[in-house]
Amino acid sequence: MPLGGRRPQLVLATLALTPNWVVPLDRLVDNLWGAAPPASARTQIRICVSQLRRALADAGAPPVIETHPNGYRLRVGPGELDAALFHEEVARARLRAASGALPEAVDALRQALARWTGPAMAGLDCPALESWARRLEENRLRAVEERVRLELALGLHEDLVGELVELVSAHPFREHLHGLLMHALHRSGRTVEALGVYRTLRTHLVEELGLEPGQELRALEQGILNGACPTA
Repeated sequence: MPLGGRRPQLVLATLALTPNWVVPLDRLVDNLWGAAPPASARTQIRICVSQLRRALADAGAPPVIETHPNGYRLRVGPGELDAALFHEEVARARLRAASGALPEAVDALRQALARWTGPAMAGLDCPALESWARRLEENRLRAVEERVRLELALGLHEDLVGELVELVSAHPFREHLHGLLMHALHRSGRTVEALGVYRTLRTHLVEELGLEPGQELRALEQGILNGACPTA
């Protein structure tokens, strides 16, 4: 659904991050222009809201952007916002995992992760929204890690190696992902490669950050060297 350019998209993103709460007009101005807004900033915000309302109406959506004395509110009902549904499905998966229903927990996590079509706030260059985007991305990665851990518990280690290699490449300093890859490789009979993952990460951490891997990863390496492999 075309929204009319970057500014309307930023307005909608800001409203969607705190649904059903009034977002002050000043915050919208700050998000779009920072410390140096034009004199017409408030007028331009109103134009953006009008464009959004028109785009939503053209798509057959009900009127969901409300005007309030000091700002705007995006009215969202249950099941209407992907981010909220994602969190609900992840919570449901954790309950199922805690009760021992691992396949059902994996299915719930896969359903939650399927709601993602790309990075959070993709294409929106807005420093004010970067922390929100990082938080959303962290939640997504944690859900991925939880899904992989459960699938390892179900004995799907060989099927996970390729995906984990890609994840580790995309997140070269995320130790938990490296640990999951080490588990998957070791259980697939590829112990030398599992230890190589540890050595590569340790080299990167020491050379680039001056840090050693955390205790959990060191214990995993030692367990593999001793012929055992702790639970993921």
